[in-house]
Amino acid sequence: MYTLLFVDDEQDILDSMQRSFRRGYKTLTANCGSAALDIISSTPVDLIISDQRMPDIGGDAVLKHALQHQPEAIRILLTGYADMESLVRCVNDAKIYQYISKPWEPEDLRLTVVRALESLELNRQLEQANQTLKHSYLNAVTMLSMACEGKDEDTGFHVQRVQHYTEALALELGVAADEAEHMGLMSILHDVGKLYVPDAILKKPAKLDAEEWAIMQQHAQYGVKILGDNPFYEMARLIAGAHHENYDGSGYPNRLAGADIPLPARIAKLADVFDALTSERPYKAAWPMEKALECINGQAGTHFDPQVVAAMNTLVEKGVVQSIMQRLHGTPHAEGEINLPFLV
Repeated sequence: MYTLLFVDDEQDILDSMQRSFRRGYKTLTANCGSAALDIISSTPVDLIISDQRMPDIGGDAVLKHALQHQPEAIRILLTGYADMESLVRCVNDAKIYQYISKPWEPEDLRLTVVRALESLELNRQLEQANQTLKHSYLNAVTMLSMACEGKDEDTGFHVQRVQHYTEALALELGVAADEAEHMGLMSILHDVGKLYVPDAILKKPAKLDAEEWAIMQQHAQYGVKILGDNPFYEMARLIAGAHHENYDGSGYPNRLAGADIPLPARIAKLADVFDALTSERPYKAAWPMEKALECINGQAGTHFDPQVVAAMNTLVEKGVVQSIMQRLHGTPHAEGEINLPFLV
């Protein structure tokens, strides 16, 4: 059952609206703007009809408050004056669905409410469908990442740590929160192309020979191929295809340099290498964070974007990196060796 809120300083108008909608709806009333604000702040409502001219707080302020606290609720302004300035302000600030002039025809008001609630229901159904679709995509990301981890068991929770490092770096670099979260999620798939790499190469404990190395390098293009052309995975394709490009142009597969390397790939590259350095692998012990940072700082401007490196240092100063490390695998403790320059 939908909940309707009527706001007016004239009791007979409130009574009239309640009578009109007493069947099939739950109705609430407020005889002043301040009372309406209290209801909106504490009680979920589906639709609000507010008078504009009230002694304490105008309808435009009431509906603006509703936009801030219950943005999904339909907002309708009721006015008996030719107050164009207030109407324009309400349209701009409160994003009202419609305005109704006093006096009104009861049937016109009823139809307005019915159509508004139909619009609300449609939007809710669309949002639910979008969430279902999003969850399906996220499940696909998880399954792909699990398949990749199963292929390369030594990485453990590597992709989850890369996800959190990538998101934190993106936020520190000024990327919007939603985009940063998506970037972190898509970074999970940075090495999905390794599904194409034979186990004999992927798990070889010794150094790869030239032929094996050439095959390993192809995993970047394979990753792009696996991720197809769905727009949802566009950022994942950017990361998978370019996270082995170096800032000075010496990387692979396309020898991109500087800003020609997509920002998500520049960020995920550093996150990937930092985690490789600070994680234990069969061929190396985990490096202490300080030694890993020293190594990465030494590669700023060659392997890594200097701005991304600076962001990483800032995250360390803030304790963000340490928090991620402690949550997902504990802080590293022993020194070891790793083959530079991080080309795998």
